[in-house]
Amino acid sequence: MERNASALLSGAAVLIAALAGARNGPQRPDTAVWYFLLRKPDHTPPSPFIGVVWLCLEALLVAIGYRFLRAPRSGVRGLALGAWALTLVGLAGYPMLFFRRKRLRASAGVAAAMLTSASGMTYAASKADPPAALMTVPLLVWLGSATVLSEELWRRNPRLSRD
Repeated sequence: MERNASALLSGAAVLIAALAGARNGPQRPDTAVWYFLLRKPDHTPPSPFIGVVWLCLEALLVAIGYRFLRAPRSGVRGLALGAWALTLVGLAGYPMLFFRRKRLRASAGVAAAMLTSASGMTYAASKADPPAALMTVPLLVWLGSATVLSEELWRRNPRLSRD
């Protein structure tokens, strides 16, 4: 795929997923109060830190998608792109389940699914584009900790969860 088209497609896909997720974030007052009331573990990162980390991860996701789109066509490249797309679906869907619908169990499942799809993306990328595979490492670390945190929030807050 042409460079400009690859950059545009990758950037647009990540931007759409990020905006969909941000639209359902904790900015509404009732959601902010609900989030404040959750019993959180000590390893919960501060809210501003989460935003900064996701901005960096989204930039990496754009670069990863770009590399996948520019890699030679192959079955493993197709797997990498599919796993990348599934990860973006999770990026869009997690905040809707967690913040808007207040479904802690379901959002923990989405976090685990994102970790799984990102792991598959890393594996496929290691065959199709090794530098892209290295670029996924921060995402894997973050999603691993987010999955543990999501499960812990669900376990600690059964009365505040709607599932």
